[in-house]
Amino acid sequence: MGVLGGLLGVGGGVFLVPFLVFAAGLSAKAAVAVSLCCVIGTSAAASAVGGRNGLARLDISLAIEPALVVGAVLASALVGRVSDGAVMVGFAALMAFIVVLMVVRRRRQPVDGASAPLSTVRMIALSVAAFWSGAASGFFGVGGGVLVVPALVMIGRLPLKSAAATSSLCLMTSAACGGMVHWSSGILEPDVVAAALVGVLPGGFLGARLQRRVKDSILEKVFVALAATVIALSLYQGLSP
Repeated sequence: MGVLGGLLGVGGGVFLVPFLVFAAGLSAKAAVAVSLCCVIGTSAAASAVGGRNGLARLDISLAIEPALVVGAVLASALVGRVSDGAVMVGFAALMAFIVVLMVVRRRRQPVDGASAPLSTVRMIALSVAAFWSGAASGFFGVGGGVLVVPALVMIGRLPLKSAAATSSLCLMTSAACGGMVHWSSGILEPDVVAAALVGVLPGGFLGARLQRRVKDSILEKVFVALAATVIALSLYQGLSP
């Protein structure tokens, strides 16, 4: 899960949540809380590599971080009020939306991911997208990268690799804030978090290192294929009696 998170810039939570539900037997809410905490480790590992590679855009990350944090905190406070089935169905709907974004987005010419400036309008649009990405992060434990990466590609016009590296840089703070809300609600299982981080941290480093060696088109196909699998499993879990 850490390898996929670092490679695709999605924090790993999008794959870790269904794994914790189906393989580890956690409730959907507990899986969301554990996943969100693990996103911190994945993002830290991946952003360290992305920063050294020169792919991450620090200016964009700092600009959209406040919106991410606010969205994550608000959504984390709300997730305890809905059923586990609703969480899984909503998770599937989110993933379906992301697949559509990745499939239909217009192909753009790559720009300099390290220095190309963005207009004020695009930065505002990115901040709005970041708020909803943070909300997805807190509610579904996905780290927000599943929305941040497409937003950076389509609105920020960044190449996919630069968008993934920038996304990983953004996710640490928002995931930490959302994780604290889940911890205060009593649904977080620290022992499961510790066990998951053993694999997530090195996986994040490995995924980020592989990122430079894999073509953007391949990354897109991998993301869409895995997301389609997650949608099917999440719908099955959420709609089962």
